Amino acid sequence: MERRAVGWGVGARVLASTLLRTWSRDPGVLIQAVVFPAFLLAMFQLVLGRITTAIGAGQSIYGYTGLVALVGAMFGTLMTGIYLVSERESGVLGRLWTLPIPRSSFLAGRVLAEMVRTLLGTVVLFAVAALMGFRFTQGWLAGIGAVLVPVVFGIGFVFVVIAIATVAQKSVVDHLGVLFLLMLFFNTGFAPISEYPGWLQPIVRYQPMSPAIDTMTGLTEGGPILVPFCLTLGWAAAFAVVFGVLSMRGYRRAVERGAS
Repeated sequence: MERRAVGWGVGARVLASTLLRTWSRDPGVLIQAVVFPAFLLAMFQLVLGRITTAIGAGQSIYGYTGLVALVGAMFGTLMTGIYLVSERESGVLGRLWTLPIPRSSFLAGRVLAEMVRTLLGTVVLFAVAALMGFRFTQGWLAGIGAVLVPVVFGIGFVFVVIAIATVAQKSVVDHLGVLFLLMLFFNTGFAPISEYPGWLQPIVRYQPMSPAIDTMTGLTEGGPILVPFCLTLGWAAAFAVVFGVLSMRGYRRAVERGAS
């Protein structure tokens, strides 16, 4: 029986839905995507909320919600990387590569699944934040935009993780969590920019998380939106272009090594 080629969009959707079903049965993914962000937000708000609000950073729940949503997006990509390493080492990637679908569908399917996971995790986190006093003060349209910011932000980071996972061991992917934790404490959501040492302020202001947090804060509590949003798009696009190419090359090398 002749094998019919499958279109790019169909292939990406099928692969994405397969990944999402697999993740839904994995407690580790649930913890990373829902439980950990909700717990982190509660701890930040209960322990540091009054201090952050008192030093003039606005209502702390808005900055912390944006911060934790981005942390959830970043740490969620680690699960994508871990699954990819496992599939690479077990030979699953090699078998998938023989399917009659465009090669780019493999990468697109993983990115699409990660976007859906990030979106669902962000919606749940916003619901938890609402119990702590969070409100969409700028209207629901702006609120929808705020929910989508972590999705845009996560697109860039998933390419970074995929590029590394196609060539490195699982331990290397795990160590990315250390970098993500470091970024967690040096951004405009954790503390106002004025609270950091002068030499560190430019780094904190322009590291990828800060513009995204500022965008979400502007869309929910009020404040500048255009400049931080453009910076967020710039970071996401730069990561996607540079590491997207590396991801595709790494994918191909991983499959060729598995087949040899």
